[in-house]
Amino acid sequence: MTIIDMTAPAAPMTLHVRSVPGLPASVRLVTAPTSTLVIGAAPWRHARRLASMPIFAGPCVYILTGEEARIGKTTGLDARFRDHRRTMPMLRIDEVVAIACSSFTSDSITTLEASLTTTARKAGVLPVVGVPLKAPVLDPIRDRDVAHWLREIPGLLLGAGCALLDAEFAPSTEPRRDRAAAIGSGAVREGWQEDFPAGLTSHPATVHFALERGGLQARAAVNGPWTVLRAGSLLTAAADTSDQRCIAAKRDRLREVGLLKPAGAFYRLQRDIAVPSLTNGVRLACGTNGPASLWRAL
Repeated sequence: MTIIDMTAPAAPMTLHVRSVPGLPASVRLVTAPTSTLVIGAAPWRHARRLASMPIFAGPCVYILTGEEARIGKTTGLDARFRDHRRTMPMLRIDEVVAIACSSFTSDSITTLEASLTTTARKAGVLPVVGVPLKAPVLDPIRDRDVAHWLREIPGLLLGAGCALLDAEFAPSTEPRRDRAAAIGSGAVREGWQEDFPAGLTSHPATVHFALERGGLQARAAVNGPWTVLRAGSLLTAAADTSDQRCIAAKRDRLREVGLLKPAGAFYRLQRDIAVPSLTNGVRLACGTNGPASLWRAL
């Protein structure tokens, strides 16, 4: 099999990222004019709706991410997701990505699963669970097809907000004196932090979200395991509306350190901060247990 270094920076490519009519905005498809691959991405709670799309009815490769990652292949994505819901092969599943192509065969998806698993472990962005099948020997034409797909996949995954193969997003192993607490798997476990990968908010693969509700206006940027609440966001001033004490305490602490300052009937966030998830960002912005679906993809 041709060996491809997929941890190297992805080559520039034109990407088309679009939502799907009739599905939540967080369910999106990524394609490129020069590629036959289709990438689907969605939060785990919408995985079944992603799997119901005709493009993913045949052979495909999928990626599950949370505090760790799992890569698999299947010829029945919906049934496989049902199995995973029953067995929960990971500590937590947050996002799912599916990779499909009309030219996929059983051998090609097995080879892709093996190659992507090896590459993801090498990149070190998240711990990867599971043991891939041994890649089969492919005929020259199929081997050439798989090598071509492996060159395209990293850029398409970045467009879907999945940085699993990009070593630049791997957490630093060097101690940071200005970091209040350790983070897990390249993302924030709790609280917030002001340091995150340089250029993340302006990266072309970053997905941007807006939340507008009752006068508050918040913005967020998501790329791989990172969620960044953007500076300038207007958050509710009602600190006592959350029934989660940890959220109220976090908002109090943000005010104490000067990251939240009064702005009329709201509080304005003074700097970009990385938070655990879009759901956590909603709760910080609204002071309530609102769902991540309140965010609108831009």
